Amino acid sequence: MAAHVSAVLLPRLLVILIASTATVVWQAGLPAADLPPALVAQFTKSVQPLLLNKCAAGSCHGGPTAHEPRFHRGDSAGRIDRTITLANIGVLTDSVGPSSDPAALLAIISARHPASAGPTDLTAGALRPIERSTLENWLQTARRFSATKHRADSMLSTTNPASPTPTIVIQPPNRFRAMLDAAANPLPLPPPQKPQGIILGKDASTLDE
Repeated sequence: MAAHVSAVLLPRLLVILIASTATVVWQAGLPAADLPPALVAQFTKSVQPLLLNKCAAGSCHGGPTAHEPRFHRGDSAGRIDRTITLANIGVLTDSVGPSSDPAALLAIISARHPASAGPTDLTAGALRPIERSTLENWLQTARRFSATKHRADSMLSTTNPASPTPTIVIQPPNRFRAMLDAAANPLPLPPPQKPQGIILGKDASTLDE
């Protein structure tokens, strides 16, 4: 009995383990929003419908109470916006695991799983070859982009290390010092000027001399 239970639970536990051990290779180091628009568009058109129809159907891997990994199926009307699409990309890449190698995940979902389920147990059917190819090609493309971006970021951080911004401290003016400077350097007096206008007490003829 124990062996049967272990055989039934092992594939499910493997999927949960893969989803829970994702590291910076995918989501933390490469947010879904940083993926090229063409790659997001390909996911929206080809990969996301496949995941929602094959994996998130019923209560398998769709909705908040489903088994891990949990894909988002949209609102009550089935509408899926960009936010939900990016969240589903994160769920998929987390499921791949820290190695970014989709082989283990593809091996699970490409066969009827759990493989040890009984005749009346709920199982997921195997992916068709074209479905597996669609999923595998997208994951490999995302993996190559992640590796390229990681190398570029590493080179940039090596050649241009971030330096702290110097702090500029502005001191208040010293009034006493300003007074001393003014006394030591008085303003020059204006040059003498010839009087203008009429000067009382003087003969007009002397003014013309």
